[in-house]
Amino acid sequence: MAKYVITKTLKAIYQYKIVLMFFVLWAHVSLLNLFFVNYSGPVFLWLENSQPLTIKVHFLIALLTTIFFLCVTKIREINSKKSVKINDKIWLACSIMLVASILFLLT
Repeated sequence: MAKYVITKTLKAIYQYKIVLMFFVLWAHVSLLNLFFVNYSGPVFLWLENSQPLTIKVHFLIALLTTIFFLCVTKIREINSKKSVKINDKIWLACSIMLVASILFLLT
């Protein structure tokens, strides 16, 4: 009985894994931006984090990361089927784009 429930739950989670990944990323970015720690202790940024612009930026970061994950997953899927051979230069370009997007979001 327990094995059936666990299997059914895992199948439901796997079915919505991209949506769950998006919400986990959104929560992760929002929590990382919620506070910082200095010598006096943690400082919570409640007002700054509850502004609509901040929420939109966190949403955009999570959305772009999810889209990037989907693109890389599709490229890997194409590469594994061997229908189109993707060489190391493409993977290097993907890595450079990822680093560039991180640097863009940090500045």
